[in-house]
Parts: sequence; C-alpha cells; structure tokens
Amino acid sequence: MNVRLAERLIEKWAAANAGAIGLDPHHIQASYIYNPGGFGNLSLRLSDGHTRLHVKLAPPDRSERLQQWAGVSDYLAEHYAAPKLVHRIESEIVEGYPYGLVFEYIEDAVPLAEAANPEAILTGVIETASRLHRDSILRGMLPEAEVRTFADAFEDEYISRFTEDLEGIHRSRELLRDFVSDETILWFGEEIERLREAVRQTPAFGLPASDVVHNDLNGNNVLTCGKDSFRIIDWDDLSGQGDAAMDYSVMLWPLRHGPSWPVWREKVLATAGDTVAERLELYFRAKLLDDVIDVLADYVESEEVPEHREEAQRKAKAVHLRSYPQYLAQYGNG
Repeated sequence: MNVRLAERLIEKWAAANAGAIGLDPHHIQASYIYNPGGFGNLSLRLSDGHTRLHVKLAPPDRSERLQQWAGVSDYLAEHYAAPKLVHRIESEIVEGYPYGLVFEYIEDAVPLAEAANPEAILTGVIETASRLHRDSILRGMLPEAEVRTFADAFEDEYISRFTEDLEGIHRSRELLRDFVSDETILWFGEEIERLREAVRQTPAFGLPASDVVHNDLNGNNVLTCGKDSFRIIDWDDLSGQGDAAMDYSVMLWPLRHGPSWPVWREKVLATAGDTVAERLELYFRAKLLDDVIDVLADYVESEEVPEHREEAQRKAKAVHLRSYPQYLAQYGNG
C-alpha cells in the first residue's frame, strides 16, 4: 500500500465532498493513522485546520462489518460513547477499499493503554460493557444468525484467526527465519489444537452465546477524555452472539498478572457471574497466545506498508520474543 498516494486520494475526495462532511475544501489535509494492532483497515485523519474527522476504509472482506456498524451507529453513539457517524463512503476511493465511514474525531483523548491512571476509568468501562452485554434492544438491531455456543464464538474469534495466521506464517517463512524456528512453527499448530480441545471440554463453553459484545475492547479502543469520561471506538467486530468473557479478557489483560488482579476478578464475578469468570481463564490463555502468533502475522503484513515496516516489525518481534517463553512457562510445552 502506498500511504502517500492514499492520503492524496482521500484529500481529493474530501475536497469534492466538503459540503457533505463539513470541511473547508481549500485547506484539507489527510494523514495516515498507523494502527499497531494490524493492517486490515485503512484509517486516516482529515483536517481543514479547524475541524478534524476520522476516515476508516475497509477491504472487501471487512466491508460488511463497517456497514453493520453504520446501521447501529446512532444507537452506539447515544448509549455507548461511540464516535458519531458523519458520512458513508460507498465507492472505491483507494484501490482495494470499496467501503468506508467518516466519523467525528475525538479531540484531546488519550488511549486507556497510555493513561496515567487507567484503573480510575476501568470501573466505568466495566459497567458500560456489562450494559452492552445484556442490551436486548441492540441485539435486535443486529443481523440474526444461527444459534451458536460460547465455544463457537471462541473458535470464531481465536482459533480461526490463529489458523489463518499460521497459513500466512508458512507462506512468508523466510521473513521470520532469523528468530522463529521450524520447531516453533510446528508447536504453533499443535498448541492451537490443544487450546481448541480445552475449550470444547469446558462445560461453561457449551452454553448458548447470546451476549452483545464489542469484541476488541482493548486499551487502544477506549479513549480517556478527562478525569472520569471515556469514549469507545472501533466497533467493527460488534456481535449479538458473542461472549462477555472476550470483552473482559481483552479489557483486563494488562492487570491479569498484577497485584490488583484479585480485586478486578471479583468485579467480574459480581458483574457477570461464575461461568463468565470460568471462561475468562481460557480467554486469557488465548490472549497470550495471540501475542505469540498473531504478532508474527502483523510482522508479515507490515511489508505492505514500507513507511511503518521497520517500527512495526521491531515491535512485533519484541512482543513475540517476550510472550513465547512466558506462555511456555505458564502453560507448558503441551
């Protein structure tokens, strides 16, 4: 992907549609937003010097998720601190991205992951997530799907991702050869199957999945805005048939091995119940495995963004090399 070309194309589009999106057509600038969590969507910041907007473009395999978000965006903005939708993009401005959305840009916000005192905000995020998980109105607004279990939801979120990651790792083996051995890659496949089996053998995963979930409630998708307020972004993976344990695991992962973890676990128990807490442990295991395997997929994908390749690959390699021995120490060699 040519980032500079994408910026120019978005600037041209924004100038032609300035009235619809509320910008001055004569002073528009677009700047690429680097997403350390992956390179699937394309995000840019638009500005005319006074107003800023956030543009998010999706490739064909993710366009349906953005369309779903657009369909419930007003409800999410009103009830769940989501950014307000400004405009839909239904033509291919940048090659390979046939659909997109333009949102308000959340000013003076700091990601929860970078906040000085994230735990002060986290209780409010947990309360908001709890409301989301039980929101029957929102569930009714989302597309209906076949009934599935929590095990199915887990496989859709993690097992499918790991399997796809592993295929990409095999295809790009040479890029990783200096720090990932053939034995390690073989272990990836074996551990994915062990994790799948552990989930299938846990009774709490056999229950019907009916939670409304954000599905990516990490510290970069919660933006703090002052002492007590926050906004929640990136609702691409919203689901009406998910697992609340997924949201809690991603949200609380940075605290999992800290001294305050027993307090936060009790909050989950009080808010969501025993079965969610039981599933949470396997979600934590998957989250750590994500830092072992999925970051290697990010390492490979960063080849497509030369402007950020060196930084992305350095970070991905560091995360993998830190997380792999940690995973082996905690869960063994199988």
